[in-house]
Amino acid sequence: MTGEPVLAEPGDVLALRTPGRAGWWIRLGAALAGKPDLSNHVAVFHHRDPHGTGWCIEGRPGGVGWAQADGYLASPYALTNFAQPKTPGQRVKVCEQMVSLLETGYDWDAIAADAADDLGFDWSPSWGKGQVPGHVVCSSLACYAYDEAGLKRPPGNARTDQPADWDEWIISRGWLP
Repeated sequence: MTGEPVLAEPGDVLALRTPGRAGWWIRLGAALAGKPDLSNHVAVFHHRDPHGTGWCIEGRPGGVGWAQADGYLASPYALTNFAQPKTPGQRVKVCEQMVSLLETGYDWDAIAADAADDLGFDWSPSWGKGQVPGHVVCSSLACYAYDEAGLKRPPGNARTDQPADWDEWIISRGWLP
């Protein structure tokens, strides 16, 4: 958190703190569960266009879509797994999976399960093995793409993975740029 934009290449996860009440609640839930409460959103860096603008793909309540990445990368709270070893082929596979899920709906059941988990209740809906998710949240979208590319990601249930899980994963492995 030096004030310099964080580094990202295609396929890198961006764990982010965004403004607003929903983000505050997500970070509070992480703190109550004893997890890092740095981030409340996850996106995956995809590319820079010919004008140099960075683009990522993210899950959000309106469905999976594109977002400009430069504001995210400039945030003093942004974390990336830039230093996680990835082959060029794995980076391409992550990006292909992200594109294949554009417009996928939001997974409100997973949001409810995350809240229940943060409050100490055990409810963990999961996707069937080999099943393409019909609904995702920001962090589960990244988990799915990483699973499909054969990359390590936070342990546990991909469907109910939370931004705090990515925070902990990135920090504990020293994958910060």
